[in-house]
Amino acid sequence: MKNLQTLMQAELLEALKDFKFIWLTIFFVILGVTQPLIHKYMDVILEHAGGADGITIDPNRTTPSSAEVLLSTVSGQFSQIGLVILVISFMGLIAADRNNGIQDFILTRPVSVRSYLLSKLTSHWLISMFSISIGALISYFYTNLLFDSFSFTSFLFFLVLYSLWILYIVSLTILISTFFKSPIIIAITTILLSIFFIIIKGFNHIFFQLSPGGILNVAENKLLSLQDINYFSILTCLLFVLLNISLANVNIKRS
Repeated sequence: MKNLQTLMQAELLEALKDFKFIWLTIFFVILGVTQPLIHKYMDVILEHAGGADGITIDPNRTTPSSAEVLLSTVSGQFSQIGLVILVISFMGLIAADRNNGIQDFILTRPVSVRSYLLSKLTSHWLISMFSISIGALISYFYTNLLFDSFSFTSFLFFLVLYSLWILYIVSLTILISTFFKSPIIIAITTILLSIFFIIIKGFNHIFFQLSPGGILNVAENKLLSLQDINYFSILTCLLFVLLNISLANVNIKRS
């Protein structure tokens, strides 16, 4: 446990030195603010941008609810553009250590591979959720300001469920990092697999629920206050996280 704590502190300190907490947070704040503003002022934006010619906007269209705007921000922008930036930010979390010899240096000390991997998983999950949470909170307050009010408790519950998806993404990156040394290949593979688990919802709903991506459906349904919530997806997501770390542990020991 002491080794795990020490390794985590080293990872978090490195993130502070690289200003990762700052630039990632700024990025997610921009995403969080942009989406509610676009939903609210789309007509004005098109008018002043001079791009409204040929575009018909239904004047009788219904105003989206706060939950729908938040969903399009977090589960939409954060899971698309945000996902790409997140993966790029920690695509070298294992590869960099392997390439510069730090991994061998750490593992020749009385440090288990499991502690090493868990420190990577936990620290980068905390870094990601710190930035995402601030961006989501800003989006929440802007959405409440521009649209109708929305339950803060439901929003927090959604954010907790969404954090499990981020935990899976970090664990997937760690696993893929044990197969490849190139950060670019690691990033591309992680992003493609993550997108696959998101888009299969439209092709096979049952397979989607049995995949780690099913946690997104649980989070979205909770945000929209829908009663049809399959909490089994929470267990599935956690099992996939455990599987990824276990496989990564085996791969590092074999190398």
